[in-house]
Amino acid sequence: MSSDASDVNEELGKRLRSARKAQGLSQTQVAKSLGVSFQQVGKYENGQNAMSVPVFLTICKALRLRPSFVLDQVIGARHDG
Repeated sequence: MSSDASDVNEELGKRLRSARKAQGLSQTQVAKSLGVSFQQVGKYENGQNAMSVPVFLTICKALRLRPSFVLDQVIGARHDG
């Protein structure tokens, strides 16, 4: 995976982790929505594993986030940094 892709995965995971914590949800709760382990959610949040578009959309739905809002944050962070 390229450095750019890794950076995007890390930033995306960071944004989703922040939203999850702000809502008081555990990784286990989000994992149940996805049908995966809490460890897998942690890997998504740390940018260790890239998430597919369907997984990203499911996480956004579980966190009641607009996907476009999250992606705008990630794009903005990449341009600011």
